[in-house]
Amino acid sequence: MKKKKIIIAGAVVLIAAVIAGFCIKPVKQFFADRKTAEKTGFYMDTVVTAGITGENCDETADAVFNAIQVLEEFCLSKTAEGSDIYELNEKRKYEVTDSTLAVLEKSLEVCKKSGGALDIGIGTLVDLWNVKNRQAPPSQEEIDALGGSSYEGIAIDKNEVTLTDGVKIDLGAVGKGAACDSTRDICALSGVKRAVISVGGSVLLYGDGEFTVGIASPETGSADYIAVLTTGAGFVSTSGTYERFFDYEGKRYHHILDPETGYPVDNGLCSVTVVSDSGILSDALSTACFVLGLEDGMKLCEEYGCQAVFITDDGKIYTTDGIRDSLEISDDSFSFAD
Repeated sequence: MKKKKIIIAGAVVLIAAVIAGFCIKPVKQFFADRKTAEKTGFYMDTVVTAGITGENCDETADAVFNAIQVLEEFCLSKTAEGSDIYELNEKRKYEVTDSTLAVLEKSLEVCKKSGGALDIGIGTLVDLWNVKNRQAPPSQEEIDALGGSSYEGIAIDKNEVTLTDGVKIDLGAVGKGAACDSTRDICALSGVKRAVISVGGSVLLYGDGEFTVGIASPETGSADYIAVLTTGAGFVSTSGTYERFFDYEGKRYHHILDPETGYPVDNGLCSVTVVSDSGILSDALSTACFVLGLEDGMKLCEEYGCQAVFITDDGKIYTTDGIRDSLEISDDSFSFAD
């Protein structure tokens, strides 16, 4: 069975030529003699790419992108007026759709199991840092003023969701994985043979056979990869300090925030990749495990039965037991921890 190589942002999925900033070779090389559709777009504040092969591949690619757009604009966006999350944050009590409810319930489950390492209720803190557009960190006073923000202030009664004062929902740590889940359902219903769909740092690998996923360099991001993971169908999500950041007075401030301190996580990790049979779970755990740190992050992955790759600032690579033999290091400046 042929292997497909893909490079996404964060996990670097080696598939294409340079499609929207990803290191990729043409998808058609990997799906020879089969009808193939390729598509690229921008949703959820990130690049989305799809390579789909089989009958109805063009229609499936269109359906995949429509589904992601609908999920963002009508369900998960905190900035699109009329979306469930926007209306909930504004009105503090709101009846959400079943799709949004499913994302909230799974997210809150991980919030609780991780002890708040994942926290979808700190939207005000995320807005304060606004890492994408900041040039200097906020003051301690500004951070302290947001003390009441937490997932514990989110209450669900059937489809009605209520927020306590200070809580603002931000699904940036789970939304891309949730989008990948929705694309798998479409691929299954359409009957396509294979698909590789990436939504930022989350990717769906759909179909039989093996896929080769490159783990991005923590120093240069998706332009290079430092290790290659061979895996079957499923989901791969990566959280890394190189994705969004700014430098100020010799210190780097990245976008992965510690809900307890209110500052970017500083625990010696620079990248966490999680492999799961659930897109939202892989996305949520990649953030939760990053915040928890190496030891507790490993335990959480094992509790969920997921596989993970942790990379530390000093170039050491740690893995869960079930994935070590499937990972090959391709950069000599990195090595497995003893």
